[in-house]
Amino acid sequence: MELPKTVVKSTRNNPRMLTIFGQSKVGKTTILSELKDCLIIDTEQGTDLIDAMKVNTNSMKEFVETYKALVEEKKTNNFQYKYIAIDTIDNLVGWIEASVKKEHAVGDLIDIPFGAGYNAVRIKTMQWLRRIKNLTPHLILVGHRKKTISDDSATVSVSSLELSGKLKNMIMADSDAIGYIFRTTPEAKEDETLQQTAARSEIKVSFVANDELEAGARQPHLRGKILPFKWDEIFID
Repeated sequence: MELPKTVVKSTRNNPRMLTIFGQSKVGKTTILSELKDCLIIDTEQGTDLIDAMKVNTNSMKEFVETYKALVEEKKTNNFQYKYIAIDTIDNLVGWIEASVKKEHAVGDLIDIPFGAGYNAVRIKTMQWLRRIKNLTPHLILVGHRKKTISDDSATVSVSSLELSGKLKNMIMADSDAIGYIFRTTPEAKEDETLQQTAARSEIKVSFVANDELEAGARQPHLRGKILPFKWDEIFID
């Protein structure tokens, strides 16, 4: 092995795995549908009213079948999915939890001794994410927002991905970029209805990491930015 003697330049600009989260009905699924060459693995029938390249999966069994179909498609010369989105990661984790409880014949993960149930969920979830990531240049995870209140002396409201602590940390560590999606609230004008005011709202994404938001990015073009949500500003190559 020959060690480098000069600076090694970066080889890519785009997030290999992008995690986005936000409150329900903010428009996350609609945004996904606008990304060209993106296959949406829909785990909560959120695309029923949206035109998109999508496949509905309503159980772990159907998720596995979708994965197997993707593996077979990958063997052909027609694999066109530059992006694969799991919408939402929350449901996939829920199915994995159910499978672990069934495997151990328990009603709750806490009933599996020594925290082995939670560990099994973490391992299985990360294994599935690696499998999907191996099929596509870009994996996108979509999740809901969890809002918690800190018990420190200073009360802080923290927005983060709605998953259990260790699993959430593992997914966030594996993500190249984590964005919080939100809608702006424009100031109402005297001569417009509430609907007209809402129509002027804009979807934005924050990659700012601070005490109130668990987000961030490794990419310089995203790190510390709050942007109008446009795919060509996230995937720039």
